[in-house]
Amino acid sequence: MTDDRLLYQSSIIRGSYFSRMLDCGPYDRWVEIALGYLPRDVLDEHKEGLAYISMAYRDGCRLARVICENREVIVLSDHVLPKGHTDEGQPEVRYFIYVVLHETAHAIKKHRSPKYDSLSAEEFEAQEQEADALAFQWFNDHIALLGNPYLPAITHEEIEAAQAWSQEVMKRLLNGA
Repeated sequence: MTDDRLLYQSSIIRGSYFSRMLDCGPYDRWVEIALGYLPRDVLDEHKEGLAYISMAYRDGCRLARVICENREVIVLSDHVLPKGHTDEGQPEVRYFIYVVLHETAHAIKKHRSPKYDSLSAEEFEAQEQEADALAFQWFNDHIALLGNPYLPAITHEEIEAAQAWSQEVMKRLLNGA
């Protein structure tokens, strides 16, 4: 395993693993926090094969071929990024962390694309269930390790409510509202 001092250096330190993984601008720190919920051995194993991108601070972005060839690219929607003065106990931050973990699970399990790999509905659902299960496990194992009574385990009901909120936000954005 990588020495913690090297693995967990901030993304603002050029050459750190987080610096090479994250391209989310001012939201890099939140992605670092979310990745801290991964088991150390999982992050260590996949740190050079993941990249996280956000469009929240730019109009467009071309992904360099080297990124696409060597890393699983996870694009984070700007509407799920934590805004303002927030903390890990707030529902929107908890959902953001869950989204990062869920998408990371897809990446490290090498799940196939429903669109480009012509997955059946059953294959797609199986992948979603696997990603959900890992995200819940990683999230709740991390919370249990913290032992903070003010940070409860995440629940399926909490995620369902957050997903409903997210769908409404996307509908409003699509309708220009």
